[in-house]
Amino acid sequence: MHASLGHPFHDATSGMYAANRLAMPILGVPYASGAPEVESLLRLRDAGLRVVEVPVHMRERASGESKLRGSKAVKLVATVVGTLLLYGVWRRVRRR
Repeated sequence: MHASLGHPFHDATSGMYAANRLAMPILGVPYASGAPEVESLLRLRDAGLRVVEVPVHMRERASGESKLRGSKAVKLVATVVGTLLLYGVWRRVRRR
């Protein structure tokens, strides 16, 4: 996400956001990709809004296992990478 947002972003897929009134109309438009969390960050950046990551303390999982294992994890990574690549192409085409 560093190359896309211009600064490091460690967890672009968490979906946890705090947004002001300027961001709400941008975030309210239906998403075109399979990675809406990532797409939303890119939209906010393109709108000239400041996007920052705020670290939070997460407790260890008390029980159970992550749902993102094996092929699901690979699919998530592929979806995020695809979203970043396609969004970059879309932005270049739109600027012409």
